[in-house]
Amino acid sequence: MTSIKKKEKVTDQVFAQIVDAIKRGEFKPGDRLPGARELADKMEVGISTVREALKMLESLGAVESRQGDGTFICNTLREGAANAFEIQLALLPLTAEYLVEFRVIYETAYMHLAMEHATDDDLKKVEAAVIALEEKVKKSPSAFTEAEDELFFHNEVLYCTHNPYIIKTGEVALALFFDVMHNRLEPLVVTEAAKDHRNIYEAICAKDNDRMDKVLNKCFSWWGSRFKES
Repeated sequence: MTSIKKKEKVTDQVFAQIVDAIKRGEFKPGDRLPGARELADKMEVGISTVREALKMLESLGAVESRQGDGTFICNTLREGAANAFEIQLALLPLTAEYLVEFRVIYETAYMHLAMEHATDDDLKKVEAAVIALEEKVKKSPSAFTEAEDELFFHNEVLYCTHNPYIIKTGEVALALFFDVMHNRLEPLVVTEAAKDHRNIYEAICAKDNDRMDKVLNKCFSWWGSRFKES
């Protein structure tokens, strides 16, 4: 920790220094941070400024305050915590074209990784998501898919990668994609989505890269055509 320069907002600089220390490994998950007074002395700022920065970190799920014990680096992201990445993506230009291009690149990559890393338990969860949508088809074949239908399936595939970086990025990107697309374009008929999900699941089970590419190209072509029609 170093003394703070006063040109920029002091709280932001304190926040950034603590984040940098975490990235450098000075503070690891589970570690107890120095007390607010000690941090304030090292950075030559007021204790209230340090406390404000710590509250910002806590709202993001990066640290947790334990009564009587101090402040600790979280081992995992706390459920329900604000997601800075999600906020940043939401502030970017939300055009369908950008989102479709991102999905083509990102989803192609994680689908193939899921195929490589999926366990038997993973495949059971993916199949359950497929069956859930197929049951919806039986009840109402002409219905449209909802964002929740798509997210349930695609997140289960995403978890098959067992890569926390890919999973966290994918959760945010997929949620944003389906929210925007389903709000701006007429969604896919549920029968078509169910077929696509079944084909993706079977390609993963078969570890068939060519089959996966054909299914994804069909899906992406549909999204691309719907964008052009909008």
